[in-house]
Amino acid sequence: MHDIASEVTSMIADKGTGSAAPIISDSLAELGLDSLQVVELTFEIEERFNIEISFNANFDIEAKTVGDLIEEVERLVAIKANAH
Repeated sequence: MHDIASEVTSMIADKGTGSAAPIISDSLAELGLDSLQVVELTFEIEERFNIEISFNANFDIEAKTVGDLIEEVERLVAIKANAH
């Protein structure tokens, strides 16, 4: 089983502009992610974990912090696993 938190954090770090690794309490905005990067990150996470993350018409994902995003991915992965 893969470690969702470390994979998501790594994916965020790859998109971010800062040199420090993101931490759970960092907001996605604080990490310097613009709207295009958030959309790209969302698609990459969806593809990696075979899930669908909901976002609104402005391409603003519901997760506001790194921790929120990790929790959402873990929740969606668990739902998918329980469906099979």
